This record gives sequence, C-alpha cells and structure tokens, in this order.
Amino acid sequence: MKETALHTSRARSTQKLVTIPMLAAVAFILQYLEVPIPLMPSFLKLDFSTLPALIGGLMFGPVAGVIIEVLKNTLHMLFKNTDGLLIGELANVIAGVSFILPAIYLQRLGQGKKGFLTGLALGTLLMTIVMAIANAYALLPAYAVLYQMPIEQLLQMFNATSIWSLVLVGIVPFNLFKGVVISLVAYPVFAKLAPRLQMRTEK
Repeated sequence: MKETALHTSRARSTQKLVTIPMLAAVAFILQYLEVPIPLMPSFLKLDFSTLPALIGGLMFGPVAGVIIEVLKNTLHMLFKNTDGLLIGELANVIAGVSFILPAIYLQRLGQGKKGFLTGLALGTLLMTIVMAIANAYALLPAYAVLYQMPIEQLLQMFNATSIWSLVLVGIVPFNLFKGVVISLVAYPVFAKLAPRLQMRTEK
C-alpha cells in the first residue's frame, strides 16, 4: 500500500514537473497572438495566454497557476523585452492571477461547473478592480517615470484628463471585456477536459 502511494506521488510530481513548463511555453506563444481592441487605448491588447495558467491551476492547484503566469511573463521579458521593462509583464501577472484564482478555488472546493462559472465571473470582477487600482496608483505612474515625462503628458497621449478618467474609460471596460471573452472560451474547454482530468463537474 505504501509503495503504491509512493509510486503515485512520484508519478504526480513528475507530471507536474513536465506539464507546468509545457503550459507556460504554450502561454508564452499565445501571448504573442495579441490583438488590439477598437476604441481602447493602444497599449491594451487581448490575448488568451491566461488559459494555460487556468488549466494548470485546475490540474495542480492555485500555486501551479501562479507559477505558469510568472514563467510565461519571464519568458516574455527575456525574449521579447518590451520597452516597459517589467511593467507590462508585472501587469500581466497581476491580471492573470486575479482572474484565475477564484475559478480555481471554487472548482477545487467541489463546486462543479456552476462553481467554475461563478469563479470566472468573480475572477473577471476581481481582475477589473485590481487592475483599476494597480494602474491608477502604480502602473501608469511607473510608465510616466520610465518614459521621463509628466503624468499629464502621458494622459494627453490618450485624451484623458486624469488618471482615473483613463482607468474608468479604458482600463475598466477592457478588463471586463477581456474577462468575459476568456470566460466564454475557458468554460467549454473546462467542460471538455474535466472528465479526462477527473475534475468534478457536478455538485
């Protein structure tokens, strides 16, 4: 019995060691397939790189999801090296983690498909709130410092009169839209993968 349990534990650990980097690599590739959203500020672009982190979190727990987000953005920083110098990658990690954690926790607590749907909705709301606060008080001011310009000049580039006007007109609608779109893709993916991964789909 102990040998069987030990073998199962080792197999699970090996699966994690292989699957987590693989999902991070897939997420990194998806991060390149970003598309601009009409009527949104140009620096806000939609991609589906959060999905592999969500899948990894459902399979191995929330820590795995966070690790995938961090690995993905580390690869992005190393290979794409945007002018944001970590600011864009940091924002992506914060947004991704905020979105995936509620869905992962609710599903793993045995809430099934309804819980997962509720988690996606909560994740969308949490991501929107967290990114609004993060942009208003940290990310946008950091961009202004990085580009060595007054915050007012940065705001003028996006026809905004204040940081909060840019947040409310640009950041908030974008993250709501992003959360809804990713949720519409994530739910059928979960429904298809859940039986194979022995995830609970009914409560």
